Amino acid sequence: MKYCKVCKRLCFGDTMPFDGCKHKLREIEDINEPVRLCIAGGTERAMLTGMLKDAEIPYVEENIQPQGVANEIVTGYDVKLSNISVVVPFSALPKASELLSAIETLNNEIEPHMDEIKAAIEKLKAEKEEAKQMKPALRTTIKVITALLFLAAVALVVFGTDAITSWIKGLF
Repeated sequence: MKYCKVCKRLCFGDTMPFDGCKHKLREIEDINEPVRLCIAGGTERAMLTGMLKDAEIPYVEENIQPQGVANEIVTGYDVKLSNISVVVPFSALPKASELLSAIETLNNEIEPHMDEIKAAIEKLKAEKEEAKQMKPALRTTIKVITALLFLAAVALVVFGTDAITSWIKGLF
């Protein structure tokens, strides 16, 4: 599953699901990768963040608009009421999406793709578990053997090239 590391939106299928962001999409490689749950403001944001806290789902609120007192004066936006991007870990996305569905005024664009998200999370968990199962001693042994095989291949190329050059020189 791919997502934009800058705006943290998930991409479902081959098409870009959002406009404006021209950053390169990348694969999610970790179950704790931060992804955007939704954009919320005002009462909806307070309800959602309260529900996330109660469910013990870690989240981060990222400002979409530049923040600060000067910005509030110039634009008239109150930073506390403006729309904020709510970001959660990828592994917590199904549970957070369930909470988001309880707030009917917020758009849950993730819910139709929940099967795909759950499959990706299971795949990442399996890969992580598989990596844990390899003991450090075995990992070190494999690295040493790989290094020795690489040196043997380099030596074979050098000695083979030397033998071929000597044979060619012998022809003249």
